[in-house]
Amino acid sequence: MRGVAEAIRSLVAVVLFAVAVAGSPAVAGDLSASLSPCGDMDQHAVAEPAAPQPMNLKEAAIATGVLAKMMEATKLAGLDNPEVDVGPLTLLAPSDDAFDALPQDIRAKLLAPEGRGLLTDLLLYHAIPGLYPTERLLKAKVRNFTISAIEGSPIEINKIRKTGEIEFAGAKILRSDVIASDGIIHVIDKVLIPPAVMAALTAPPSTEPAVVAEGDQ
Repeated sequence: MRGVAEAIRSLVAVVLFAVAVAGSPAVAGDLSASLSPCGDMDQHAVAEPAAPQPMNLKEAAIATGVLAKMMEATKLAGLDNPEVDVGPLTLLAPSDDAFDALPQDIRAKLLAPEGRGLLTDLLLYHAIPGLYPTERLLKAKVRNFTISAIEGSPIEINKIRKTGEIEFAGAKILRSDVIASDGIIHVIDKVLIPPAVMAALTAPPSTEPAVVAEGDQ
């Protein structure tokens, strides 16, 4: 017990010494000086980092990591010009797997030089003027409705009551509401083909006889 008592006395002595030192004028002055605010706060203010700029649609599409094929097709069609401002858009972006699922003959026709017009129309069929987040679409009073794409054709939108999901012309959303500074991206599992483009892609080859120049006869 004597050892415990001595330890307590020593602890009390240390505390009293610390209080006495802190209460002395010299030390108190030093402490108040160290704790007082700086006279010139601007010299010691830490600059806050600038807020990151939101990505545009092209940057947001690249950031998803699943839209490389769509980006390649957009560049091929000449639709990636950053100087063109068409206002906020809602992009229905087919995933890379969706592009790979296209029949080989259709993909070949779209990517051929003579198919640039069809490819452009197909891509513009995936762009809707204005902002349509899923919340806005789900609030529609009807389950089935259409919205016109930039290409001009209507896109049928269905709300699945049982699952609460949204389908665009039969395509399901894989990733919704990718927000960009100039629009919204919904990643979908299917390439949408407007009726006019589908008709051109599936039309049988022309059977008209080739015109032969007189000099070739």
